[in-house]
Amino acid sequence: MPRQQAPEVSIKSGRLRGAWKGGRKGKASTAVFKHVPYAAPPVGELRWRPPAPVESWSGVRSATKDGPTAMQRATLIEVFMEELMNGQGWHPARSRALQELFKRAPMPKESEDCLHLTVRTPKPDAQAKLPVMVWIHGGDHQDGSGTEPFYASNALPQAGVVTVLINYRLGLMGYFAHPELAAESEHGVSGNYGTLDQIAALEWVRDNIASFGGDPDNVTIFGESAGGESVMHLMTSPLARGLFHRAIPQSPANSGQMIHLRRPFLNYDSAEDTSVAFAAALGITGAGQVARLRERSATELYALVKAAPRLADHFPCIDGHVLPESPLAAFAHGRQAPVPFLIGSNADEGSILLRALGAPMVEYRHQPQPEGAVQPEIAVAFGDDLGRLSDLYPGFATGQRDAQIDFLGDHMFGARAYWYAKHHAAAGHPTWLYHFSRTPASPKQTAGAYHAAELPFVHGSNVPILPMTDDDKVLGATMREHWTAFAKSGAPSKSAAVAWPAFNPASPEWMHFNHTVQAEPVTRTAQYEILNARTARLVEAMNSIGVAV
Repeated sequence: MPRQQAPEVSIKSGRLRGAWKGGRKGKASTAVFKHVPYAAPPVGELRWRPPAPVESWSGVRSATKDGPTAMQRATLIEVFMEELMNGQGWHPARSRALQELFKRAPMPKESEDCLHLTVRTPKPDAQAKLPVMVWIHGGDHQDGSGTEPFYASNALPQAGVVTVLINYRLGLMGYFAHPELAAESEHGVSGNYGTLDQIAALEWVRDNIASFGGDPDNVTIFGESAGGESVMHLMTSPLARGLFHRAIPQSPANSGQMIHLRRPFLNYDSAEDTSVAFAAALGITGAGQVARLRERSATELYALVKAAPRLADHFPCIDGHVLPESPLAAFAHGRQAPVPFLIGSNADEGSILLRALGAPMVEYRHQPQPEGAVQPEIAVAFGDDLGRLSDLYPGFATGQRDAQIDFLGDHMFGARAYWYAKHHAAAGHPTWLYHFSRTPASPKQTAGAYHAAELPFVHGSNVPILPMTDDDKVLGATMREHWTAFAKSGAPSKSAAVAWPAFNPASPEWMHFNHTVQAEPVTRTAQYEILNARTARLVEAMNSIGVAV
């Protein structure tokens, strides 16, 4: 049988040659194009500036190998992976061996030159007009990449969609805000470069995806954790309007949704104050700070990032331009993108995050946590509701770990998903809510349905350290059927065994994904309502001081 010719496509900046992947056991091949630049390398004078257009090339560019990841903080990821392995219920010796293997494994190359993406398509034909799904990876806006093993699968393309997996600037390189950078900007703002990268990637999709068989008029953005939060930012930003047509945030976190460019809020300094303090820690003060920072190598800057976590808290911020307001406020007032919306969270989001975050409320993760009591900041935050909160989370008031885990998961993820679903549906937009509760197979497991547990099911990826049972594979196929049907039509699958009802705030239901899949009433409304009562107070407080910067 003759060898299949490598797939080639022409896009605005030049011609690409990819590779066919898969095709075994009766499955069709997928054309994969890796390390495709969507913007110019943000290095030198382009560091901490909005993404610039990519330069064209002559000839055929090879697109068969992954490019480097964005610069990483990595400290939280290491703790996350330790907790993930410890929570599977394995023999301690196996957990230790895998943790050691993870520490010694060669890490992907990091670089400031990271603005590239991967396209996977079942039919690289400009006439195909297939739905497009653009994946935004998670990692606390500090870590991760679109090339991680959790996403390296052709299962979604083989269901009839084109997938695009993007890298974007993270942490210090992606969200550093500084008064001197604002002075350089025609809009008078700084920071949010990582979000602008995501918007640039969507513009690239609009302009080029037809060459890969994708339909630029049918684009779904989806992402998990910080990637899910990024979906919320794109739904809030006026700069992203019209670049996507459906949205799937999975476990959208809220670590940076209330940071403001020029004023403190909650326990956060302003984004500019954080960046000025970072420069001062390097001995850079007075005039010309940004110019001197641009002269420093990324390696030198990231040495401080890893040594001083609080100084390194560079997150998306409310700047009055890219993000005119918090997504929580935008949804409360009906100012979000009016697109079909599928959102949800996992049953045990906090199980492997509590140690990494250090506190059950992420905004107080740098504050001391007392033994046998609730953090003072939490008591103040909930005031008269603290007693009821303690009833809903038995043991929370005395600092019991299980109660803190449950609270963390609900506060940071479950209640947020419920808030967004409730307000989006109330505004008259098609909305679906899910709840994922599949747990590791071992009876000794303690992780539960942990944060990010749904990723291999959605992407159909094979992660060797997290093997799937036959039941798991069936569950994954069902979830992908719903996700891809949503991308194709704007509604979950109608052919699945169980119908998924649209979310109705008057009688809230979610689709519960476990080894049995069923629609059922939301079982945690009492917890979500009390947590979201505080969210409403925060939104009101932001409104009272204005939604600018």
